[in-house]
Amino acid sequence: MARHAFNLVPCAEAGNRFSDFAPYVASLNDAGIVAFQATLRRGGTGVFTGSGGLITTVMECGDGPLVAITSHPDINNAGSICFYADRMAGGQAVILLKHGRLVTVAETGRELSGIGPLGPTMNEAGMVAFRADTTAGHSGIFAGGGEAVLTVAECGGAFDGFHGLPVISGDGTVVFRADAPDGRKGVYAGSGGKLAAVPVVETDGRFGDFALFPSINAHGAVAFSATLAAGGAGVFKVVDGRIATVVEPGGAFESFRGALITDAGAVVFAATPRGGALGIFVGPDPVSDKVLALGEDLFGSAVAGFALNPVSVNVVGQLAIRVKLTDERQFILRADPA
Repeated sequence: MARHAFNLVPCAEAGNRFSDFAPYVASLNDAGIVAFQATLRRGGTGVFTGSGGLITTVMECGDGPLVAITSHPDINNAGSICFYADRMAGGQAVILLKHGRLVTVAETGRELSGIGPLGPTMNEAGMVAFRADTTAGHSGIFAGGGEAVLTVAECGGAFDGFHGLPVISGDGTVVFRADAPDGRKGVYAGSGGKLAAVPVVETDGRFGDFALFPSINAHGAVAFSATLAAGGAGVFKVVDGRIATVVEPGGAFESFRGALITDAGAVVFAATPRGGALGIFVGPDPVSDKVLALGEDLFGSAVAGFALNPVSVNVVGQLAIRVKLTDERQFILRADPA
């Protein structure tokens, strides 16, 4: 069977200017513009964009209100970018760069004691979903766009733990992975305000556990990977309340690390084939549907590590991937379906 062809386009390489891209992933919008965080060779951190040619500096920290970028940046089609940052004045903040203006979506202080972990996600309206800890000692999922911050879910009631990062859809629905006090685990959705978050899918007679990175697209379709109560693991998506199997449990893959869904409904996932190496796949065949995998030849070396998450895919199926090679070189790549 012929393999899906992807052209791997280098958007940035660590070297003279950048010393490190880890530990954060890269994001991209539907125009194929990739946004990434980097540590500068001369010191400090910044946010940059590129699409295979010149690299644009969005922000470099040190001389302004921010000390350091502390998450991946997420970019939408309007070119707005959000990220977590440490502030020069002290504390942490969720920052939205919109129309050239820095907007503080949320900050530590009176109500929040810590921002994160991982990073934010953003929809086309500029609404940002993020995790944070409150000064009352609770972890929560929140959303905001520079005005009021909405509480989507909070520990101490229906939930006692959150995992991964929250992903926001076009209408402001936020999907997240959480645990309940009674031992249930699940993928949940909420939008804040008076409406409580509701289950998309939970552990029951069919599902035994869920990976930490579910995702939702602009139209409300949710993708996730899960292990079954009876054994085996697979990839699934929920459309209009109905669960569909994307990759059958007990098939060619032995484990999964999460699922990304495009606005067109295509699902991308990281998984380990039976007897193979961890890789990125766009379908159930570990050979024909592979994008790249650990140990594969790349740029005169071999892939030693890679990272992506739900912000790393766009509507046409392009992927933004942070890659490290065995010769220690690092790249931010865009994988373009040929």
